[in-house]
Amino acid sequence: MDGMDGMGDDVRVLRSDDPEAQRLLDAGWRPVGESWGARLRLGEPPALGPLRALVARARDAGWTVRELGPDDDADVVAHEAATRADYPVTPATEPDVVTAEGLRRLRAEGHRAFGAVGAAGDLAAVTIVGRCDGRVETLWTSVRREHRRRGLATAVKAASVLALADEGARVFGTGGAQVNAAVLAANARLGYVVEERWLSLRRA
Repeated sequence: MDGMDGMGDDVRVLRSDDPEAQRLLDAGWRPVGESWGARLRLGEPPALGPLRALVARARDAGWTVRELGPDDDADVVAHEAATRADYPVTPATEPDVVTAEGLRRLRAEGHRAFGAVGAAGDLAAVTIVGRCDGRVETLWTSVRREHRRRGLATAVKAASVLALADEGARVFGTGGAQVNAAVLAANARLGYVVEERWLSLRRA
C-alpha cells in the first residue's frame, strides 16, 4: 500500500500516523475504511519449521500445495471470479478483476502463484506474490467459500514464503482491510507483524 497518499480530491488514503491524516480529520473528513500492512522478517538462518508444518497439515488433509504454472491460469481466473465478491472493499483494498492476460503480465514481471488443489483437481486457494522494493509482497490470497477454515490460506502463503526463502528472500509483506479478521489471524499464524495502518478518508 506504500505510496497511496492520495486518490483524488474527495478520498485520501494516508498512514494513520501521518500528521496530514489528523489534520483532515480535524477538518471534518470522515474515515470510510481502514487497512494495514504487515511484514514477516526471517532471521539468518531462517526458522522455517513452523511454515513447513502449515503446508504439511494441508497435505495431510489431502490437498496438494504447490506452485501454479501457466497451465493453471484458466483455473486461477475461474477461482478469482468465484471469490471476488467476498473481498472486503475499501478505497485502498478494492481487488482488480483477474484475467488470463493479467496473469501473463504478472508472470512476465516475475510474480508467482501458489495454490491448494483437491483430489479432483479443484483449485481451492491461491496466493500471488512478487518482489517489490527489497521484499516479497503478496498481491492477494483467496480461498473458495466452501473450503475456508481449513488452513488453506496459511498453507499457500507458507508455501510461497518457503519457495522464496530458498532463493534468499528474507522480508515478506502483505496487507488488507482491517475488517478482514480472518486474514489478520492467518497472517499472525505465519509470523507477520502489522507495522503500518492506513486510513481512507472522504471529504465531508
